[in-house]
Amino acid sequence: MVDLDVGAEAFLLPDERSLPEERVERRRDIAEQLRQLPEEALTRIQYFQPQVGCFNRCAFCSQHAGTDVWQFSRTGLRDLFAALGAVTAERGSGLGGGREHKPRVLFPYLDNDIGSYLHLDEYVALARDVLGCTVRMTTVGFSEHNEDLVRVHRRVAEQLHDGIAGLRLSITPFTAGWTEAAQRRGETSRAQFVADLATTLRTYRVLLERRGLNRESLSAEFRFRPLAVRAEVEESEVDGRHVLRVGPHLLVSSERSGPPETAEVTALSVNLLGRRDITASPEPVFSRDGSPYLLLTDARSTGRPAQELIAQSATAARRVLVWRLENADGAYYAVDPLFAADGSVHTLNIYPATDRRKSGYQDSTRFLLNALLEHKRRLGRGRREELPDATPRDVAGVLGILRARGKALAETDPTAAEHIRHEVLPLVADYARALLGAGLPASLFFSRQFTLDTGPAINQGRALVLFKGLSTTEDTPISPWQERGDLISASKGHVWRLAPAPFALGANPRPGSAQRGGKNTTATAPSLIVQEVDPRHLRPVDQDTGRALREYRIDGVEVEHVRLDQARTGHLYPGLLKLTPVTGEAPC
Repeated sequence: MVDLDVGAEAFLLPDERSLPEERVERRRDIAEQLRQLPEEALTRIQYFQPQVGCFNRCAFCSQHAGTDVWQFSRTGLRDLFAALGAVTAERGSGLGGGREHKPRVLFPYLDNDIGSYLHLDEYVALARDVLGCTVRMTTVGFSEHNEDLVRVHRRVAEQLHDGIAGLRLSITPFTAGWTEAAQRRGETSRAQFVADLATTLRTYRVLLERRGLNRESLSAEFRFRPLAVRAEVEESEVDGRHVLRVGPHLLVSSERSGPPETAEVTALSVNLLGRRDITASPEPVFSRDGSPYLLLTDARSTGRPAQELIAQSATAARRVLVWRLENADGAYYAVDPLFAADGSVHTLNIYPATDRRKSGYQDSTRFLLNALLEHKRRLGRGRREELPDATPRDVAGVLGILRARGKALAETDPTAAEHIRHEVLPLVADYARALLGAGLPASLFFSRQFTLDTGPAINQGRALVLFKGLSTTEDTPISPWQERGDLISASKGHVWRLAPAPFALGANPRPGSAQRGGKNTTATAPSLIVQEVDPRHLRPVDQDTGRALREYRIDGVEVEHVRLDQARTGHLYPGLLKLTPVTGEAPC
C-alpha cells in the first residue's frame, strides 16, 4: 500500500481507504486517456455497457449481438468508475447530463442482456455513489440456478433500488431459453424459463412496493414475431374505385378515386418540453388525412371476381382508413395504423412488389391488447381503467378470448388463426404463469402501466429475415410506427456509447462476428471503446450522410471473456435446466 497524496485520493472509491501503488497508477493512466475525449463524449453518453455479447441469441436481435460475452471484471469496473469520477469532478459536468432524453440515466445495455452480468450490483452502486447517476435496465430475466446471480439481483432490488431508474422485462418468443430448438437439444425447458421469469418478477416487486404502479419503474413489454406473409398484391380499378387485393384481404376505396396520394409521417409527432422528451401524440402523425376504404377479409373468397366481392364488401366489410407511404424499397399502404376509438389496434401493412422487394403483407394486429380490452368491456370497465380486483379467472378469460379469436379466424384468415395459436397464446400463457407464480396480483396482467403489448418486432438488425423479403435492408422503416420511432430518435441527436472491446483469443486471434457481434471490432488487448452513435441504428455512422462518427479506444481496463459453453454450465441465462450437459456444439 502507498501513502496517498492529494492527487491519489481523487482515485479512491467511497469504500476504499488505500490502494496498491500499481492500482493508483492504472487509474491515473485511464483518467489521462479519458481527459483526451471531447466533452460531449461524457456529457452525452447514454449507453454505458459493462459487457458486450448476449447468451440469449434472439433471432430478432436489433443489435447483432455476439454469442460470447466480453465484460469488465469487478476490478476493471472499479478502476474505470474511479477514473471517471475523478475526470467528471475536474470538469464539473455530470456523466450523461447533457442529454435531453433521460439525463444522468445510464443504459447498461445495447448488444447485451444486463441480467446476466455478475457484477451488476457493483455497477449500480458505483453509478449511484460515484457518478450520481441512475441505471435503466432491460432483460429477459436470469436463472434461479445461479446462486451468485440471484444474490446480485436481490442486492440490486433490496439495497440499491434508489439507483435504478427503471426495469423493463422483455417478453419475446426469440430468447434461447424459450425457443423450441433449445428444448429439443435438451438445453432448456419452457417450464424452467417460466420459473426463472417468476423469480425475476418476485425479486424486483420491491420497485412496485416502493414506487407504485408506473411503467417507467417496472413493466413487462411484449414483442411478438411479425405476421409477415409473402403474397401477390393486385392493384386495379373497378367502377372508378381503387382496389387492393392480397392474401385473404380485399380493400375497396369508398370514393370513386385512384390510389391515395403519398403521405409522410411528420416531425410534428415530436415535441420537446423542457428536459423531458415526449411525443405530442402516442401514435404516428401524418402529413395528410387517410382515405376511407372498405376491408373484407375472407380466405374463402380467393379466386372470386373482384366485382362480386365489392358488392359483398358493402355489407360484410370493415370501414378503414388507408395511407400510402414511401420507404427505400418503394410505396406501401398502411391500413388503420392508428388506435381505434376503443383503444384496439387492427393494422395491416401492404407491400406491392418493386424492383427491390417482394410483395406481401404484414398483419400488425395487437391480439393481446385487443383481448385485454374486450375482457374489460365485458366487465363494463373503461379501457384505461385498472382492475384492482382482478383474479386468475380474469386472466383465464383473456386466454379464452384469444383461443376463441383463433377459432373464429380459422376459415376467413387461417394464417392469422395459426399465428394466434402458435405465437401469441403460448407466450401470453407463460407470462401469466410467471406473473401469478411470482405471487404478483392478477391486476398487473390488465394494467396498461405494467403489461405492454407493443406489437410485432420491427425491422431492425437481424429481424430483417423475419419479414420474408418485404424489406431488402435492415433498419429501413416498414411501418408508420417505425418511422415515428426513427423521428423521435433523430430528435435526440447523436449520443455516445462506452463498452468493452472483444480482444484476441490465443489460438483464435480474431473472434468471428458471430462471437463478437456485428457492432464490435476486436482489440489486441483488453480495452474499451468510446464512440459517437446515431440513435436511429446505434452505429458510429450518420444514417443520413454515411459519414463516420468519432471513435476512441482506451487501454488498461481489465476485461474478462465468457464463452457460450461456460454460460450454459454456469446458468448465465434463463431457461437452463439444473443439470445442463456441456455439448461442445457450435453456437446456433
